[in-house]
Amino acid sequence: MKRMYGVDMQVPDGKRPGFYAQVIHKIGDHVNVFDRDGRLFIVESPHERDTLRDILQKAGMLGEEFTLWLLPEGADIAHLDDVGFVSQNEHVYLYADRVAAFSMDAAAGEERDRWAALEQCREHVIGTLHASSSRPTLYLVDANQTDLIEGIARAYRTAVTWWNE
Repeated sequence: MKRMYGVDMQVPDGKRPGFYAQVIHKIGDHVNVFDRDGRLFIVESPHERDTLRDILQKAGMLGEEFTLWLLPEGADIAHLDDVGFVSQNEHVYLYADRVAAFSMDAAAGEERDRWAALEQCREHVIGTLHASSSRPTLYLVDANQTDLIEGIARAYRTAVTWWNE
């Protein structure tokens, strides 16, 4: 999971046909755009986001901004349209403010309690990111359900670790 930034471009009515092309050319000259989805430009750093924002603001074309999670290949997400999208380049993104990612703390509680807690948590899981060499399996839930997940972990005398990077 990698943090990314999306900036939406609003195309105003009544502009000359070449105006849009000039803005796109300026973006290409000054911003390293990682990906796009229609009018949403996706960049990798806050600096690139700020540069893109400045260009679009000066042109009167600045739309919404989003913090996103770029998911690794093989992520299993239920109801992706509710929490994210697939870009033109077939990358899967989640809106960071709509989801929270956790793993079970392997050092907390007994194994059977961790298993039981995870089974109950799975009722609320909307996606899974399989373990990699740098992190355990992550479970994605609606961002409004973090207290519920914490409560389940406490009830089974175990713990979860929240991931935000």
